[in-house]
Amino acid sequence: MKHCKTHNLWHVAVAAALTMSAPLGAVDYGGEKSFLFEIPYKVCLVAPLPEEAKKAGIVPITTKEARRYFDEGAHFYDARRSSHFQEGRIKGSKEVLFDSSKAHYTVIDLPKSKEEKLVFYCYGEDCANSYEAALAVKQQGYKHVYWYSHGFSAWHAAGHPIEGKRKKAKQ
Repeated sequence: MKHCKTHNLWHVAVAAALTMSAPLGAVDYGGEKSFLFEIPYKVCLVAPLPEEAKKAGIVPITTKEARRYFDEGAHFYDARRSSHFQEGRIKGSKEVLFDSSKAHYTVIDLPKSKEEKLVFYCYGEDCANSYEAALAVKQQGYKHVYWYSHGFSAWHAAGHPIEGKRKKAKQ
């Protein structure tokens, strides 16, 4: 059963966003450049089943696997509301910014290399935001895209590293 709807991309003002030939800007994180892109995405009414994610090329992962990727230096992306991102997030995560006024694209600070491991998360298994962002990135050619469907709460409950205004978990 499909839960997602592709948005009409004719309304996207920046055609370069579709080809990823014109990033919005670049940021240098300790010698590694990352780029901001506007990327079209699908809106999901409910989070998909893991089988649907796998068919789309998105790999669902557990908290244990997410921690292993964290320790290996994977890039983590938080698809929750900005206020929740500021309050607390997986340490080192970057914010996914959805254009909710148009619901046509999202802005993600992505590494230049499409070989990097990218992990997307949001509120938990009932939240589709992280899946939407992961799907948009996968469709742009990134090869190692993971969906941590258990989300921030499970990470925090496991005592894994967080940052933000909340008290920090053990490092």
